[in-house]
Amino acid sequence: MKSNFDFSVPQRQSFIGVVVLFANTLQKSARALWPFILIVFFKKEAYSAIQVYLGIAGIITLIGVIAFLRYWFFKFYIDYKLEEFVIENGILNKTKTTIPFHKIQKVNIDQSLIQRIFNVHKLELDTAGSDGKEASISAISQEMATELKHHLVENTEKNITSAEEVIHQEQAKSFITIGIPSLLKIGITANYIKSFAYIFLVFTTVSDNLRQIGRDDLIDDNINQLEQIPIASLVLGFITFIFTAIIVVNLVITVVKYFNFTIKKDKKSFVLIYGLLNIKNTIINPEKVQIIKLTQNFFQKKLDVNTIEIFQASSDMKRASPKDKTKIPGCNAAEKEQILKLLIDKLPKHQKTLYPNIRKLLLNLFFFIVVPVSLGLLINYNIDKFSLNELLIVISIYVLFFGTILYFSYNNYRLFISDDFIVKQSGAWDIDHEIMMPYKIQAIETQQFIWQKITNIGSVVLYTAGGRVSFTTSNYTEIKEQVNKWLYQVEISKENWM
Repeated sequence: MKSNFDFSVPQRQSFIGVVVLFANTLQKSARALWPFILIVFFKKEAYSAIQVYLGIAGIITLIGVIAFLRYWFFKFYIDYKLEEFVIENGILNKTKTTIPFHKIQKVNIDQSLIQRIFNVHKLELDTAGSDGKEASISAISQEMATELKHHLVENTEKNITSAEEVIHQEQAKSFITIGIPSLLKIGITANYIKSFAYIFLVFTTVSDNLRQIGRDDLIDDNINQLEQIPIASLVLGFITFIFTAIIVVNLVITVVKYFNFTIKKDKKSFVLIYGLLNIKNTIINPEKVQIIKLTQNFFQKKLDVNTIEIFQASSDMKRASPKDKTKIPGCNAAEKEQILKLLIDKLPKHQKTLYPNIRKLLLNLFFFIVVPVSLGLLINYNIDKFSLNELLIVISIYVLFFGTILYFSYNNYRLFISDDFIVKQSGAWDIDHEIMMPYKIQAIETQQFIWQKITNIGSVVLYTAGGRVSFTTSNYTEIKEQVNKWLYQVEISKENWM
């Protein structure tokens, strides 16, 4: 069917995009200026009402003018002859961004709460040559966004179908939906450290801003009240509060971010649709996938849920930025197999296994237990802070905790090898399996220190366009044999690595 839009000529966003741009800019300004707003609220007697109202009116007017100018000077089109997507924007400084079709890694169609209110969508492009979003269109209709996405992904004008046909095909080929029960399982079994860091950041930010505006009394009063509580009750209450807060934050973030997570087949690619407030629509080409990481801990294994991370081409082979990976949370064992078959056609099999040398465990024990405990004893000897009994209790807990982590980390450390796959297993609590195909290797680095030659141990790092996989402190002779085999596979392979 004929395309409903002529993308060969410059296009503007929907006119309602002016309101969306205004709302987004106002929201960002409010987040950036919230310390100032806090100061005005707590010291409102220092400002007259007319000053406050004029200031608010001036800021809103300025944001409105900027939003309209951003809309008016923003244009996008496709240069079919050069096979490039072009964006022109800028109010004072004009910029022109051109993106070749072959560099497009991922196309997202998102819809924030504001965009849902005005029934427009946001289209974003990821490429292998940037750390952030290479291109973003903030407010276009669903029909235009869907059709533009397929123009860009298919890389050719002749394979384009109409938006209605594409939507119908996607609906007909939906094959996995991750429901609320699975998301709840992930929410209570993962991301504890990240949620704790988020809570700590919020607490310290609020505390710092209260001190800056001279409201230390609010903090001091609460501290004085806490000091009156018995220490045992205080510690128990603190642990209960932190644990409850982490679980609640985990559940809310997981459900809101991944609500109604649906995977749909779309020709050679597949589409991910998810989100409660911000709806995301991401299309991924399996050929461009570099590394697949499966993560599961003990509780998740009992609950039959997995997390899958898909790494696509990055601007830096040594690391992968958040925009280069896509997470699929809460899939069960059967759904995991379906997703893997969609990405790599078949499930990995293990023909050979590389194990770490015992020196890896001994070295970690030395640096993470012997050295810290020795430093702690030395510092306590000089300052005499803890008694001998207290010190023994602290050291015992520390040694038991980190010793257990280091042992399980060593015991789970493996490199599984077959003709078609390389799988690295690692982790102490969360067990990761990083899967890659030998023909997608971009570079290989082997390393052996002088003191490792006697025991014939060394390390290898495999670089891909989506990050790296390293395996350390293993039999160096076996590593070199595998490296020669991988290099040969890269040379003779005719597979498309990206």
